[in-house]
Amino acid sequence: MEFLYSHNKLLKWLILLALLLAIVSFLSFWFGSPSFSESGVKLEIEGPTQASVGDEVVYKVKYSNTTKLNLNSLSFKFTYPDGSVVLPSGGGPVLDGKDTFSEIFTLDQLAVGQSGEKDFTAFLVGNRGNIKTAKIDLSFGAGSLKTVFEKTASLSTTMISLPVSLTLSAPPNSVPGQAISYVLDYRNESNGDIYDLRFEFKYPDGFSVQKSSPSPNTENYVWVIPVLKKGNGGRISISGLLNGKEGETKNISVALKRKIGDQYIDYEKSETSSVVANALLGTAISVNDSSDYSAFAGDDLNYTIKYFNSSNYNLIGVNLLIKLEGDMYDISSLDTKGGYYDSSNGTILWNASTISDFANLSPNKKGQVSFRIKLKDGIPSGSTGSKNLFVRASTRLSTPNVPSDIGGDEIFAESNLVTKISTQPTLKQTAYYNDTAFGSSGPLPPEVGKETSFTIHWQITNPGNDMSGVKITGLLSAGVNWRSIVSVGSGQPEPTFNKNISEVAWNPGVLPQGVGVTGSKYEASFQISINPSTSQTGSPVFLVKDSKLSGVDTFTKQNIIVPVRDISSNDLVDRSGEGVVQ
Repeated sequence: MEFLYSHNKLLKWLILLALLLAIVSFLSFWFGSPSFSESGVKLEIEGPTQASVGDEVVYKVKYSNTTKLNLNSLSFKFTYPDGSVVLPSGGGPVLDGKDTFSEIFTLDQLAVGQSGEKDFTAFLVGNRGNIKTAKIDLSFGAGSLKTVFEKTASLSTTMISLPVSLTLSAPPNSVPGQAISYVLDYRNESNGDIYDLRFEFKYPDGFSVQKSSPSPNTENYVWVIPVLKKGNGGRISISGLLNGKEGETKNISVALKRKIGDQYIDYEKSETSSVVANALLGTAISVNDSSDYSAFAGDDLNYTIKYFNSSNYNLIGVNLLIKLEGDMYDISSLDTKGGYYDSSNGTILWNASTISDFANLSPNKKGQVSFRIKLKDGIPSGSTGSKNLFVRASTRLSTPNVPSDIGGDEIFAESNLVTKISTQPTLKQTAYYNDTAFGSSGPLPPEVGKETSFTIHWQITNPGNDMSGVKITGLLSAGVNWRSIVSVGSGQPEPTFNKNISEVAWNPGVLPQGVGVTGSKYEASFQISINPSTSQTGSPVFLVKDSKLSGVDTFTKQNIIVPVRDISSNDLVDRSGEGVVQ
């Protein structure tokens, strides 16, 4: 019995000891090493939840470490609200997207219990009711843990008022060829005067300004307001022409900028748009059945002008005016085919007296007129030295009788056609017996079995456009020998001879406009010789044949080839008619 009691007592002590060891192990595990919880990393943004458009806003990013581990490799990325105007802080903002800036700063360590903060400043731009959100992202490590942790916070600010109210208006639809007006009304609705303002307009593609009220201060899109008194306002009106394709949306915007320091920053913005509607009138012009015709001097130009009424209105009193521009037109050859030519301004007019359609051009009515004119055979002396020769014909189809529900002073449509005129260089090929530079050798007239030498000259002039890839080639006739004696102008490459095909080639490469007209000619010369056979007795010997100049007009991109006639021993400049073989 005593043994059993002692055994039970020992067992109780063993159980108690085991329980005690378990508790010690648990407490050692739980409290013996530091633990980590992300909730102990605090991150927030302080700033206004409401602001006026254009307000300067300071965002305060606050962070702290309430965990039991030191934080390391901390990287903060602050993202400004969309469309903000950012004032740099530290390293400066980086553009993340079209209208979004961000700024990054780092910390090597944030110790247990440590905290910090950083300010970011921006001007909020937008419209009343917009919600602007700033965001901070944080990535970091903790103690010796290998995990990379992340935290984020944000703050939204509602735009509750506009210091300056902006109302930018535009017609919902715009017709090509018809005037369009944009109107901006503005008023200071703040509690005080506002200084150093400027409006900057961004016009749609295809818009050209005709008049503005008041006049702009810089170019045609900037208006400066030195001071805008409390409660005061004004209006800016801009009129012009807007061209585009039917159905295309054309946006116009205005930015109100305020001077901060030495620069103007965006304060407010406003935008509106118009849709390009079907044109009421239309006109198209072509020449020689093409809208991209490249001409040569002396060409006949046959112009066709198509007109049409694409509206649902009867348009009365329509006029069609054509203006001709360019010295290369030969006005003496003009055939207007019923139109009236006014020599004082170079225009041709068709009206209801010559085109019956123009008295009342009904809806969807189409028609065409034509005229003919010739280009001059050569470049006029007044045009010599002018690069890129062309002529232009411009059309204007119009009526001052505007339907009452459309408005405006005139309906019109315009088109124009530029016709490029290709280069007309000249190549002159001549032959000499007694050349001033090379002299002469052998009998003239040529004799059977005896060698006679001749000198061939190639001269180039170019009164027209610049040319590239210029090359002159010619073939030596059978029995004509290349003597390897050449001469060229300063800086020019020498002619070469390919004996396999009996071809002489000269490659000037670039032929500038004005060579031989306003400057010296390009010239190359080379010697050849003949030793006539009995079969050639009684006839001249053909020396060079199939000579031609080739190249590309750099303005019209046309390939140009200028051939010259073959030359014989009877065509000598200094001994003409003495080349018959004896």
